[in-house]
Amino acid sequence: MALSGLAQLNIELTSKCDKRTLCAFCGHQKQEVNPITYGDMDYGLLESIREQLKPGVVVAFHRDGEPTAYPRLVEALRLFAPFTTSIVTHGCNLVRCAEALVGHCTTLTISAFKGDPDGDVQYETVKKFLEQKGNAAPRVQIKIVGDWFNSPYESLGVPILRRLIHNPTGNSHYAHHLPTIPEVGICLDALHRPSIDWEGRVYLCNRLDPDKDTQIGDLRCQTLDEIWNGPIRHEMMEAHKKGKREEANALCATCTFWGVPSEWQPSKELPMVNV
Repeated sequence: MALSGLAQLNIELTSKCDKRTLCAFCGHQKQEVNPITYGDMDYGLLESIREQLKPGVVVAFHRDGEPTAYPRLVEALRLFAPFTTSIVTHGCNLVRCAEALVGHCTTLTISAFKGDPDGDVQYETVKKFLEQKGNAAPRVQIKIVGDWFNSPYESLGVPILRRLIHNPTGNSHYAHHLPTIPEVGICLDALHRPSIDWEGRVYLCNRLDPDKDTQIGDLRCQTLDEIWNGPIRHEMMEAHKKGKREEANALCATCTFWGVPSEWQPSKELPMVNV
């Protein structure tokens, strides 16, 4: 069986976020919401994870912390050079981390929102980074969280993603409309995209999980194969397959996300199409 079905592995290089002003809508760094212990992933653990994977899996370096704050970012990205890699970042460290990022990462997504106190610094840093990297990788895109149109980022010539804002305490109460449900009727994150925190605990998905309800194993005493094909994940997935998310675990019972990031645009009257 090995790692059959594994499409993306989210690896938390560090649980710390070094953004000057933390995002108000994000609960990941709020101790009253998510009482995390701050730390960086041991590089030996990172090497062990790499040894257990084969290229073809997307490796995404994000969970609760800011990946560009990892002190060994250069080595981490070079370690996973054969893989398609993704970083979601606040963007303020891009120029400082350019040596690590340029040519060593596939996709870089900068989260931005209207009214960010660090917005001017973020924009100027992103603009300078784009000029510095030229046509080299990574491919850069801007993720606008919430309602913000005609932002300065639209002049930079990079893709703009728009995401629904939701309650900072969890994945519920999305603005405008509920997230898209895939035709298979099973959360795609639960099916294909587990995550690993900086200490080595493995989770069913990459949602905010302060109580560790979705933990399916621990790489400090298990292999990724044992965890992925183990009884805890199996039981959770059986509940999802039956359409009974509430039986999988306490987090899945209240989560309204289905693993499909929903693009949001203002309502428009669309013409009827005869088919």
